[in-house]
Amino acid sequence: MINILWYFMIYSIIGWMIEVSYHAVTMGKVVNRGFLNGPLCPVYGSGVLMVLMVVDLCGEWFGFETDLSRAKVIELFIIGIIFATLIELIAGFLLDQLFHARWWDYRDRRFNLNGYICLEFSIYWGLGIAFVLRVIQPVFENIVSSIPVRISWILLSAFYLIFIIDIVLTVLTILKLNKQLEKMRDMEAAIQKLSGSMSEFIGTSTIKTVEKINESQDKVEHAKDELKEDIRDRIDKTKADLEDSYKHLRLMIRYQRIFGMGRVITSISKRGNKMYQDILDKIRQ
Repeated sequence: MINILWYFMIYSIIGWMIEVSYHAVTMGKVVNRGFLNGPLCPVYGSGVLMVLMVVDLCGEWFGFETDLSRAKVIELFIIGIIFATLIELIAGFLLDQLFHARWWDYRDRRFNLNGYICLEFSIYWGLGIAFVLRVIQPVFENIVSSIPVRISWILLSAFYLIFIIDIVLTVLTILKLNKQLEKMRDMEAAIQKLSGSMSEFIGTSTIKTVEKINESQDKVEHAKDELKEDIRDRIDKTKADLEDSYKHLRLMIRYQRIFGMGRVITSISKRGNKMYQDILDKIRQ
């Protein structure tokens, strides 16, 4: 159990470092692309951990070599492709269904499955897993085994407590973000409605009511002009208030870049939200 907990944490941290480095090179800036606020990418830890367990099971069931220093690289490569890709598929699907967002999206790459996985990155997974298991894992096995059990439990308890808190805070932040994006969409719809034919519609309806008043024609015309002006002023003020609220909400979300909703937006794929993609694009501009 101690080994499992250590390996998950170690490879989640390494995965986060890989993600940050990859996007620093491809995007030219440092972005926390992980699901969580902290320096962890659980999909990496889960992928490596599953492959380690599969290697042990394959060794027991089929007589394969479980000593990683002597295991065949091609076997590790194939196991890495299959099971690490499976983890990526499950994680991508669950995140999309639960939060309506994608933290990675392969729809612009060939041989992809609904954008969750693709052949190119599955090959990268296989190569990475083979390298990790043959070169890196034996080093971590020695390090983990050298840590006294009591110290391991103390350190792991602290790490996983922070990990759980981070998960809770991140989930709450994403749920709040979705509510704010829905609010912004409602504001946009209201602003567009006010900018359209609403003014003329209200003015015409009100004027018809005035025309029914038994007054002279001059008074009716004067009342029409006053009502038109008053309606325009009210609509303009309402529209201005909505636009100010919209801008304030947009800036508030955008500039929470280290923690909060802004960080979540930067971590989501460019086309990663099927419900509020149009709003996200405007926030990113």
